[in-house]
Amino acid sequence: MIENKLIKNLIVINLIFLSLILFTKVTFLYRLLLVLLKSIISPVVVSVFFYYLIRPLNVIFIKKGLKNSEAAVLTLFIWTFALTGIFYYFSNSISYELNGLIKEIKTIGEKDNNINKALDEINKYIDINQIYRVSTESLNNYMKDAVSNLLKGFKYLMDSFSKFLLILITIFYLLKDGEKFKEGFINFFSNKNKEKVSKILEGSHVVLSQYVVGQSKVALSLSTLIFLGYKIIGMPNGLLFSSITFILAFIPFVGFFISMIVPTIIAISLGFTMFIKLAATFIIVQTLKGRVVVPAIMGHTMKIHPLTDIFLVIGAIAFGGPLAAFIIVPIYGIIKIIIDVLLPDKIKKKLSM
Repeated sequence: MIENKLIKNLIVINLIFLSLILFTKVTFLYRLLLVLLKSIISPVVVSVFFYYLIRPLNVIFIKKGLKNSEAAVLTLFIWTFALTGIFYYFSNSISYELNGLIKEIKTIGEKDNNINKALDEINKYIDINQIYRVSTESLNNYMKDAVSNLLKGFKYLMDSFSKFLLILITIFYLLKDGEKFKEGFINFFSNKNKEKVSKILEGSHVVLSQYVVGQSKVALSLSTLIFLGYKIIGMPNGLLFSSITFILAFIPFVGFFISMIVPTIIAISLGFTMFIKLAATFIIVQTLKGRVVVPAIMGHTMKIHPLTDIFLVIGAIAFGGPLAAFIIVPIYGIIKIIIDVLLPDKIKKKLSM
């Protein structure tokens, strides 16, 4: 009986994959899916991230006796005000450092140092002059279409505003009616399956909450540590580089390494001593991250082996870019919960043996 159910489930899974493959062959539907992914799914992912980030404050307001709608509005107002203040406070310093970084990158090419040697080595395999010519031609074509580009810029601005508005509205209704959405979704299923669906939703809620809050704390801790390291060794543009680290640290494992690429290039241009200082700072911060920060904040909440994490993130980057790399770990955790709930107990016992 169990074997027959297993075979049926495998057949269903294969049919789903076959349907997805056929779906990608239908150009109109495939383009429609891409539009939905860009216009709706991506903002919803961002909304869910911020929802779990600000939800603890919303829960406090509800416990204090505020209505759900009042708590949601107050929570959104406080977080929007706080994020706007943080952005305004750091934007001037980051802009100043960004201008300094651009000047530094321009001067790197004029120096007779290791960067030029590296570029000469790269030039043996890649025709940099050809790339420059193509880039110049592309720039000229871009300037010729200035009016068209202006319209595209306006369209991009309107698109960004609509997505921002969609994100705010989605967060508001998630804070206000999160429990109602859950109950309404469960009611779509028969009484026989309601308990299983409820377990899946509860488990998924815990995974997403732990991942978003935990990863945010890790990113903040990591960027703070690397900023202090930059200040100690005298690395220029420390605030800008640590801000980039904060953003990329939301991508598990590889994000921190990617954020160190530009600082490494700058350190090489400043001399061998600065490069050694930066390498030592990176090793110390990476060690603290692996031995102290991540275990203390994340612990073993996701119950995923680090090697599995690495393969998931690298594969996600290859197929879907940074957004996919950010969401792949919680998706994997949710899939594990679904399998654990739906898999018969007898099969679980056999697998655990």
